[in-house]
Amino acid sequence: MSIIESVKYHIWATYRRKLLDKLQEKYRHLYKGIVLDIGGRDRGKFRKPRDKVKMWIFADIERDYKPDIVLDVTNMSCIKDESVDVINAIELFEHVKDIDKGLDECYRVLKKGGIMIISVPFLYPIHADPYDFQRWTIDKWILELEKRGFKIEKIEVMGLFFTVLGDMMKTLVKSLQPVVRHLFYLLLPIMDLLVLLDSTKLVKKHNKLNKYHGGYFIICRK
Repeated sequence: MSIIESVKYHIWATYRRKLLDKLQEKYRHLYKGIVLDIGGRDRGKFRKPRDKVKMWIFADIERDYKPDIVLDVTNMSCIKDESVDVINAIELFEHVKDIDKGLDECYRVLKKGGIMIISVPFLYPIHADPYDFQRWTIDKWILELEKRGFKIEKIEVMGLFFTVLGDMMKTLVKSLQPVVRHLFYLLLPIMDLLVLLDSTKLVKKHNKLNKYHGGYFIICRK
């Protein structure tokens, strides 16, 4: 990433995107064997370890993105039972109309002991790709994954009150006229500091502020 790209990323990437990039880097070691990356278009700063695994399969419902396999996560009949080591489902399931079938199919194609890595938004703008169907709470995710036999190994909440507030402010600023927008640069350090409060006990233990969730990063095993 060039210096200019890094500056643009720092200023305009959402705080949740930055958290997502950090979490993918944190759990990079989980990508092993045959990886099925569903809807896995390259976004953000994280660079996928495609050359470090046995096979990295990019699957997408849209041919325009030139996937290795064109498929719908709700019908992966071209993938054999228990043939995949890792499913990468980053920012996928909010766009899946029949999410139950999608989760069933993921469970089917995963090997026993295989891992599924999920990231989903919660308090985040609707973004059609081509549609945006739902936001599940953390309790709903736990219920649906465990119902299918997944063992949840880790759930990380992607930002609390101030992360959600910071991203809302960035959305507002982007809608303003250029002259006003540029004044935002002066406030950026203050916003960055406010977002850091989400990692403190003050916010994590607060019975109101900790109820605002930007999204979830989930690691589960079959």
